[in-house]
Amino acid sequence: MMKKYFYLLALVCATSFFTACSDDDDDNTPKYETITFEGSNWNALIDNAQYGGKKLYGESGSGFTEDNGVYEWTDATTSLHSKINGADYGHGMSWAYWNGGAAVSNYHSTIAEGTSNTQLSIPADLAAHSGSNFLMIYGSPVLDFKDGKAHTMKGLWITNGTYFLNVMANGDGFCAKAKSSTQISVVFEGFKADGTTSTGTVKYTVQNGTNSLKSWQYVDLSSLGEISSLKVNYEASEDMKGKYGYNAPAYIAVDDVEIYK
Repeated sequence: MMKKYFYLLALVCATSFFTACSDDDDDNTPKYETITFEGSNWNALIDNAQYGGKKLYGESGSGFTEDNGVYEWTDATTSLHSKINGADYGHGMSWAYWNGGAAVSNYHSTIAEGTSNTQLSIPADLAAHSGSNFLMIYGSPVLDFKDGKAHTMKGLWITNGTYFLNVMANGDGFCAKAKSSTQISVVFEGFKADGTTSTGTVKYTVQNGTNSLKSWQYVDLSSLGEISSLKVNYEASEDMKGKYGYNAPAYIAVDDVEIYK
């Protein structure tokens, strides 16, 4: 009986050791979390109007005049955080999506319908990269980490929204349509805790001549290293610039943001 007991004990230990070895093998690959923007908390952040809605533009639709209840979100697992930008137009601070921000969306439209009124939309024939929700980033918002620590971002997926795609195909009152020499890239720049020391940039071309990005593409951000914040910006050829700078709709859809543990 004693011999049988020790045999069973040895068998259990051997099995446990084998399982642990498998886990150790997995540990050779750095672990990361993926923010999919799915679930009730994220759904609650989707505005009920793509332009002028109360979540992104305040009760009046003309912006928040106090830094209270301003649109922002924090991912509970990774601590990634975003808040729409504030600006002073000579009458005190105002916070609104038109200043720049990262809005949760699940909207779709045809490219022909792409205007500021459908600014949170990706093409009707293109699903979110996973699930149904994604971010629509406008302007030059800053994503940071609410826990105050530096993190390494593995990467994320991007595609163009229908407002951008329509303007590239047809132009509008602010921007000429794309031509063979047109070049537009979205630029992701990492920063240290002081907010001014750059860790580098990663660029991805979203408009190459008359060819627009219309599918989800992966952008590897790991080269930025440990960062406290990430800023989104754009680089463009001269035909996409005017008196005040970049003229094209400054929108990029983002999904499945990956952050190393």
